[in-house]
Amino acid sequence: MLVARVKRRIRWMASAGVLLFAGSMVTLSAAGAMPGLQDGQKQDEPIKLKATLVQVPVVATDSGGKRYVADLHKNEFEVFENGVKQEIEVFASTEIPFSVTLVLDSSGSTTDQLNKIKSAALAFIDNLRPADRVMIINFDDSVHVQCEFSSDRDVLKRAVEAVQVGQFTQVYEAVYTAVWERLKHASGRKAAIIFTDGIDTASSEISEDDTLDAIADTEGLLVYPIRYSTRGDVERRLERRPDQHGDKQPAMSPEERKLALDRTYRRADEYLHQMADLSGGIVERADSLGDLEGAFARIAEELRKQYLLGYYPSEPADGAERKITVRVSRPDVLLRARPAYSAPE
Repeated sequence: MLVARVKRRIRWMASAGVLLFAGSMVTLSAAGAMPGLQDGQKQDEPIKLKATLVQVPVVATDSGGKRYVADLHKNEFEVFENGVKQEIEVFASTEIPFSVTLVLDSSGSTTDQLNKIKSAALAFIDNLRPADRVMIINFDDSVHVQCEFSSDRDVLKRAVEAVQVGQFTQVYEAVYTAVWERLKHASGRKAAIIFTDGIDTASSEISEDDTLDAIADTEGLLVYPIRYSTRGDVERRLERRPDQHGDKQPAMSPEERKLALDRTYRRADEYLHQMADLSGGIVERADSLGDLEGAFARIAEELRKQYLLGYYPSEPADGAERKITVRVSRPDVLLRARPAYSAPE
């Protein structure tokens, strides 16, 4: 499957220290609506019907990754597919509205912080443009869709305020619901913002790989996990509550418990990065909930600062994986663009 191939490619590239490009690519029918136009192309001018149009949203930052570079021109970009240079036929700064699912962890670990989470979510909504649409989802023992896509700020505010705390954590079920059951069918630009520590304790029908497959197979999707730290709270609870394994299994020593937590949180971090890398998003960290509003604000800004590149592949579609590389001639500019896609048969 594409997700397995891309995951292997991402891991290899990261280990080799060459993953400089990570962003988003969308494959659309050339007969479909294009959110951007070529330089000088009139709105009523017919679009060339050559092949499947590949659209590549790209994020450009300075060399430190701290400031967005918003004044690049078409002739400064190059796009390569499997190492072969492609002709850029669509170029635009993306100003069209987007649809975003805001997915909030409301499990027991957020009990004391739920008001801060809601406040940050409302601040994010206030940062959006009037035409942007948001869906509010929260998850605990189950997944709750508080409202479908809406641009009505009053509807969204009531949906956020309706979030209540549960106990366990269905991360995988929530991601799958947001991506495969909702965003896959949305038109235009799409983003999923997922506030979680990445640790699933309750999903029964959906696995981690199911969610990664859904992300890889959803066109035009950017995923932004916001990782918050729960380890300190977990360690304190475990110290207060002795292990209860009955007579069949001895209690874990403090060192064994630490190693087990190391493995659990390392795997959760890897999962969050896989979601971001497969889609072209980025992981934001909110190690304290005081950082959450800033994380939401950075994501909202990035969604407004993308470039859109479009090209018709020089090789006919064959269902195979295609590697995408985007380069820019201006020095000291870093780009992020999805590393691969599967050409339709």
